[in-house]
Amino acid sequence: MATGRTISASFLTEKDNKIISLCEKISKQIISNVPQDNKKNFLKEFGKISYTRDGGLGLGSGKLQRDAICTRGRQGKAPFSNRNLRWHPLIVAESDLPYAKKIERVEISGEDEAQVLVFVIKNDEGTEIKYPSDKVHEMPERYVVLPEHWVPHIQVLKNWNDTLWTQNSCVIPALEACEWYDSVETYALLGIIMSCAIYGADLNKTYNEVFEIIKHQEIDNSIKLPSSNFPKNDKSLLDCPMCKTSINSNPANLPDRERIRTWQPAWRNQKRGEGEDSSIQIMHVTPLVENEIRHTSKNVRYGHRWCNVAMTDHSLDDTLDFMEYIVKVHNRCK
Repeated sequence: MATGRTISASFLTEKDNKIISLCEKISKQIISNVPQDNKKNFLKEFGKISYTRDGGLGLGSGKLQRDAICTRGRQGKAPFSNRNLRWHPLIVAESDLPYAKKIERVEISGEDEAQVLVFVIKNDEGTEIKYPSDKVHEMPERYVVLPEHWVPHIQVLKNWNDTLWTQNSCVIPALEACEWYDSVETYALLGIIMSCAIYGADLNKTYNEVFEIIKHQEIDNSIKLPSSNFPKNDKSLLDCPMCKTSINSNPANLPDRERIRTWQPAWRNQKRGEGEDSSIQIMHVTPLVENEIRHTSKNVRYGHRWCNVAMTDHSLDDTLDFMEYIVKVHNRCK
């Protein structure tokens, strides 16, 4: 399976570079509002920027970049990127999408360990242009690869080894894709939430300053930002969208749960804290789908792990309906 970094992870287009630079500007402004004692930790854990497609190796970037502008890490016998920019131009989906053009076909060039996926598109003049896996980030707009495009190569692809999959990890799933400005606004919002809820920054000051940076972006002057998705300044932004209590407190303000300890090898990194009920995770209030872009500042929040796990891949409304029924049948209504 693909085990290494995304192909061409260190290669950015001029536009990619400008977008990440805008996020870095937002990060620096947020950090300026974090109390001195917390600045270093916020930078390390959340605000650090990596000028790469995948957020860099190890701790190359902070959690904001990994959550807001990068797709999830993925591995397997498939051409998925092991993290990539969410506005990456080549996506895969089950059916046609309203926000992406369909490619013409997929080809495989080379022999043995040098086999490479090649994606063929047509420009506006009808001329075919071919993009090998390490160049797809240079596509001029968003294209989608459908199941029909893989059919001619199934017998070959099912025999590919780890090396071949790694050197062709070049697409992202459609449900994780969004426009560049959705990523920027999500980055800004999550930065505001974390800096104010956990690190002590002033909400009004931080929100207003970040709002102005987004408003005066120079990446594309034809787009008016912040968009209608960007939420208004409200202290409820600092609450978990599920249980409506601060992300700096326990889920639903319940007491700490005593977790039973189990043996773990002492020579491995311990990530026990990530499994705590109150640990903070990115949440999508409405589940991601392929045919609609939902990774936006309207739909993305930080919340408690317990709340996030409880939602699984359901919407908040569906989850609440389910919980309401459970409470009723157990006669726990008060």
